[in-house]
Amino acid sequence: MTLSAQTNDPIEFCPAAACAAAIVRLEGFIDHVAGLYQEAQLARSADLMRQLEAICEELMLAADEARARLAQVEAISAAGAMAQLLAAIRDIRVRDNAERERAKDLEAKAIRFLTNANLYDAQFCTTLSQTKLGRRLATAPAREAVRVTR
Repeated sequence: MTLSAQTNDPIEFCPAAACAAAIVRLEGFIDHVAGLYQEAQLARSADLMRQLEAICEELMLAADEARARLAQVEAISAAGAMAQLLAAIRDIRVRDNAERERAKDLEAKAIRFLTNANLYDAQFCTTLSQTKLGRRLATAPAREAVRVTR
C-alpha cells in the first residue's frame, strides 16, 4: 500500500481509528455469534453451543486486546481522538478499576491531540467530562491565556 493510499483512508491513516474500527468489527462478530448461540440453544445442540461459546470467548479476548492497543496508540486524526474519547466513556461505564485507569489514559491522549489541533474547547469539554482530568485540562488553557496577556 502506498503512502497516498493510506492518507486517503482516515481509518487506516490513524492508528487509533484503526483500533476502533477493529473493535467495532469484533463486537459485530460477537453479536452475530450470540445470535447463533441462541439458535443453537433452541435446537438443543450442546456441542454447537460449546463451540460458539469458545468462539465468543476468543472474540471477546481479541476485542479486549484491541481496546488495550487503542489506549496505547496516539491519535493522529480527529476521528482517532473521538474514538479514544468514546472508548473512555465505555470504560468508565464498566466500573472496573483497570478500565477506569484505561479511561483516564484514553481521555488524556485524546485531549492532548485535540488541544494540539486547536479542536479542544475547554469550557464545553468540561461540561461534558465528569472526570478530574477534564476539569484540570480546562483550567490549564485559561492559565496560559492569562500568562500571554500579561
